[in-house]
Amino acid sequence: MHTRYSNPPDVEPRRSSGSRNRRRKSGSIMVMFTFVMPFILVPLVGLAIDGTMLYGVKAKLQSAVDGAAIASAQALNSGLTFDVQKAAAEMTADQFIRANIGVTGSGVRGYWGSNNLNDTACDQYGQPTVGGTNKCVTAAEDNANRRRTVTISASVDVPLLFMRVLGFSNAKIAASGQAARRDVVLVLVIDRSSSMSDKIQAVKDGATYFTKQFQAGRDRLGLVVFGGSALVAYPPGDWNKATANLTGPNTDFMKTPDSSAVPNMLTSISNIADSSNTGTAEGMMLAYKELVAAAQPGALNVIVLFTDGMPNGITAYFNPVTGSVIKNTNPKSPCVNKTDGGVSTKSMIGWMGQGGGYSVGANGSNFGIRTLAQTDSSTNSSVTGWVSETGSEPAIPGGAGKPGEGCAFETNQSNIQTDLTIPLSDFYGNSTTGLTVGKYKTTDYQQSTMYNGGSMCNKTAQDLTKSGNACQVGLASWNATDMAAKQIKEDGNNLKPVIYSMGYTGADGADEVLMKRMSNVNDSVKNTVYDSTKPQGMYLPISSVNDISPAFQRVLSEILRLAF
Repeated sequence: MHTRYSNPPDVEPRRSSGSRNRRRKSGSIMVMFTFVMPFILVPLVGLAIDGTMLYGVKAKLQSAVDGAAIASAQALNSGLTFDVQKAAAEMTADQFIRANIGVTGSGVRGYWGSNNLNDTACDQYGQPTVGGTNKCVTAAEDNANRRRTVTISASVDVPLLFMRVLGFSNAKIAASGQAARRDVVLVLVIDRSSSMSDKIQAVKDGATYFTKQFQAGRDRLGLVVFGGSALVAYPPGDWNKATANLTGPNTDFMKTPDSSAVPNMLTSISNIADSSNTGTAEGMMLAYKELVAAAQPGALNVIVLFTDGMPNGITAYFNPVTGSVIKNTNPKSPCVNKTDGGVSTKSMIGWMGQGGGYSVGANGSNFGIRTLAQTDSSTNSSVTGWVSETGSEPAIPGGAGKPGEGCAFETNQSNIQTDLTIPLSDFYGNSTTGLTVGKYKTTDYQQSTMYNGGSMCNKTAQDLTKSGNACQVGLASWNATDMAAKQIKEDGNNLKPVIYSMGYTGADGADEVLMKRMSNVNDSVKNTVYDSTKPQGMYLPISSVNDISPAFQRVLSEILRLAF
């Protein structure tokens, strides 16, 4: 018989010692968690939340300070003296920071409750400090490097939320920033050819606004205007000078009062009238010579070009001692040449151009050799007279003892092909056939609209002997302009010029390939000579008159971006 044993109903079953230990540990953990929660966990969570808030305020304040530095550096354009400019920069910085952090006045709380903005009192190290005796916004001139800098520091108090349990009610956040503005040396190059008649006023309006945005007294500006040939229109004292005697752009470009004899740059722009051909190469070379004359390697050196067409003018020396282009056979030209009896007073320096489009069949359309606007003080007695001239430049004078003595084109411009070949290089040493060097080739002109156009050269090869042919004069002008840009970009004066070009498109309008090559635009299809080691500029195609002023503003913003 089996006997069943059972525990009394009021007696708990026996548990193992392991179970009892686990129960004790669990209870101990709960007690410890309850104990540490207000002293460790809550502060940790609060620190994370308050830290996130402080990080956000720090980022906001840093952004406000950085923006204020740029804005106040731009304010250095206000006023004629540095003291006035400095005061404007300080006021601009304070206004910018207050607007962006939201602390617009005493007792006003801004972004996430920030308050007590201090951007006026700093210690000797530039750190915002209550009772500091130094300014927090400082502007300085660095004339040696042609720069002006603005340094800004600011701080705000930020109320804490969770960290109050540990006795911290506020935290101070500080930020600092600096912006520098390089002085600008700039030459504006404006096409005044006869095709500009419907665009010239819009160009003058855009150029006037553009000019006014630079700082007189610091920045240096100049103006070159070109038709068949080019001249330095500002500073007016550089007109009628050889390139070796130029003084370069100056800081008085908005100085008043001015006069017709000594116009400022704004007046010179307003005087421009449309006339003549498109001697782009000489316009660019005179602009570069002006930069060289200014000799400011620490500044931002810039050439800004506006044109509405392809080049069709070449400035050259037509009867040098060597390398004469005057024909000696088939038939021999009656022109007097230095090497066959001429004297120095008969030197024939001028420009040749074409008319009637770029047609390969347009023989006899060469205008002959005409005087240079830059050095002709007989046709017009002042730079104002030349800029506002609406007639064509006169031909090189003929007759006994004069440069054009004996030349057939003295009486009949179409006979120039009888007398001359197109020169191998222009007056500034730019090849009219291009070069085979580096990425450049003598066949580069075949990328042009001029060469490929069915109504233009229609893929006719270059031939310098056909000086009376419109297509050939055009191709030589295209090459000279391309080589002028090459010479500028390979600058040996440590100026590192940047070229910005604006081209009006349309019938016989600006050549996109040439403009991008000139401005060193990175385009593997349209610019096969792009050089990453040289400053990259910009080309802006313009399709309507209404787009001209916005194009000037776009170029302005790019120049100022590089200046800061």
